[in-house]
Amino acid sequence: MPLQHLLNSPVRTATFLFVLLLSLISMGLQAQETAAPVQVKQGEVALITLTLEPDVQSVVGTFLGQSIPFFKKNPDAFAAIVGVDLAQPIGPQPFSVTWKKKESIGRQEYVIDVISASFGTQDLKLPKAMVDLDPPTLARVEKEQEQQKVIFNKSSDQRLWEDDFIVPTEGKPMGKFGFRRIMNGQARNPHTGEDISAPLGAPVLASNGGRVILVGDFYFNGQAIFIDHGLGLFSMYFHLSQIAVKEGEVVTKWQTIGSVGQSGRATGPHLHWGVRLNGARVNPFSLIEKKFG
Repeated sequence: MPLQHLLNSPVRTATFLFVLLLSLISMGLQAQETAAPVQVKQGEVALITLTLEPDVQSVVGTFLGQSIPFFKKNPDAFAAIVGVDLAQPIGPQPFSVTWKKKESIGRQEYVIDVISASFGTQDLKLPKAMVDLDPPTLARVEKEQEQQKVIFNKSSDQRLWEDDFIVPTEGKPMGKFGFRRIMNGQARNPHTGEDISAPLGAPVLASNGGRVILVGDFYFNGQAIFIDHGLGLFSMYFHLSQIAVKEGEVVTKWQTIGSVGQSGRATGPHLHWGVRLNGARVNPFSLIEKKFG
């Protein structure tokens, strides 16, 4: 049975052992009792590809209490993308894989070792009203946050993207993902996306195919678009000057969905590009590095 080494990870030896174990089990052979865990940094994505017998009908994983769906990558392989939240404590975590055949179920336990990522600190000086919110504004922000939280539980159970993801606008990535932000001397939540410096009005493209699940003008995010790519994967585009799509619209990779702006809490024109994967806040450029084709 062919064995493919397709987990895109800095630790190639651990990756090889991980995929080898899955292949041995699928053939009914005895796997080694010990293997190095797969190492993934905080805020990054792992692509897992495994080869199983032809009669396997479905595969699903479980990581940190989240169901991780596998999809048919090609006739011979299943694949899944696993996200590690930027604030996930370091250390080994179990990763369970279950596959179904017509008359049987297979299951095996593995380990993903979460390793530390180095995030910087960003000291921002903003208008007082954008940091110390008055009661009506605070109520608006809490309502908007709840609205966004709800949509992340409504991902399609179908894979809506194809092949690799693209960077949604031309510009300079600022490298601010995960930065601990200090606003007017006050510690605030870390930066959960990547900022791309680009001219006002520059086109913003869908990073891959999906369905527009939410658009709106939000206090912090400004004019924003949320796209569901299916299987728990979402991309977000904030601080836009214009929005060119509607909720419920199906979009394709490379489609223009809006324009770069500085709406919401922004000090200049740029695109805030974010990715949420099965609840994990991950660096979108980590997703770009993965090869789905």
